[in-house]
Amino acid sequence: MRRSAEFARVFSQPIKVNAAQFTVVARRNDGNYPRLGMVVSKRSAKSAVARNRLKRYAREAFRHLQGQIGAVDLILITHPGILDQDNLALSRSFARRLRVAADKCATSSSG
Repeated sequence: MRRSAEFARVFSQPIKVNAAQFTVVARRNDGNYPRLGMVVSKRSAKSAVARNRLKRYAREAFRHLQGQIGAVDLILITHPGILDQDNLALSRSFARRLRVAADKCATSSSG
């Protein structure tokens, strides 16, 4: 997801899954495939290298899950302190929370 209108649609009726270092906001979409959006601020990762690393790991976790989850829009919002995790813990945490958010969307009655 890249357009602000797409983000606004998800934020209008969100299903949230919180972790200590990030939040996943989700909502079912009208398409046939899942989409991922990210909000990685300078407050959570000062350098561009660190922000890009976080995005890379989030995209990789999403890529492994996208065949298993339905048509859902997922937005990952990072918080300060996220860089305290090592790469393996970060990947597992992203995958777990993305899966939980998608499952909550599938069982919710709002669309």
